[in-house]
Amino acid sequence: MSVIEKARELGLMLAQSKEFIRMRTAEQAQQQDEEATKLIEEYTVSREALLRRAHSDDITPDQLHSIRSELEAGYEKLKKNAKVAEYIESAAEFNNLMQEVNTAISFYIYPQDEGCGGDCGDCGGCH
Repeated sequence: MSVIEKARELGLMLAQSKEFIRMRTAEQAQQQDEEATKLIEEYTVSREALLRRAHSDDITPDQLHSIRSELEAGYEKLKKNAKVAEYIESAAEFNNLMQEVNTAISFYIYPQDEGCGGDCGDCGGCH
């Protein structure tokens, strides 16, 4: 079996994983929820405006702190919507799975410790 065939098999397994299915289900629910869609649009517009301000040449540290606080407040408001919160949580869970997969693959491409067995039980050199 070729590397590409194995990659396709891995991709299929990831697409069938509970983490991916949960994320896609949450994404669809979020997209179908008018309130969630509106909150995301408002946050995106606000975020873009705040980032433009943050990149201006004459910004002070206090203004930058204020912008950061506004961004955080907007994000917290966004997470109060159950559909958005579920999507954020499920996407983070899937991203963690992807990082674990990448770490496992990288271990065999760039071994960290010749004495490590690859099961993460007795070495600690990977992290």
